[in-house]
Amino acid sequence: MRRLIRATGTVLTALAVLFASPQAVPAAGRDRDAALVDEFLGAYRDAVLGAGDTGWTPSEVRALYLTPELNAALDRWAADHTADPVFRAPHVPTGWSVRRADGPVGAALTPVDATERWDDGSSLRVRYTVRVADRSITGLTGG
Repeated sequence: MRRLIRATGTVLTALAVLFASPQAVPAAGRDRDAALVDEFLGAYRDAVLGAGDTGWTPSEVRALYLTPELNAALDRWAADHTADPVFRAPHVPTGWSVRRADGPVGAALTPVDATERWDDGSSLRVRYTVRVADRSITGLTGG
């Protein structure tokens, strides 16, 4: 959905903000936060691999979905590790699954767990935090 918003302008942006507001989404609908993380991972993977139809760079994808504070933290993490700061590995996973996680985060934030899988059979769990008010990813831990 964010791809469509970016591409088509302010009218759709206003509708998307209204539709995505926490008042419009019941608590049971927070599965949308897991869908947001899944959408981010797909767009980011495409950007890293140079695939897809957007032509976006990994930095552009991160700027679209993540808060500036999280982006800065990921840049610091990358400087200290020899791995991609989002995938927490030196290469791209072959797949992943996401689900809303249990946790004491509260109504303003939703924890989402992503289990990344690689072709060697290994997996890694990464926890994302989604801010409900503006549907931004504010946290990423694990790995």
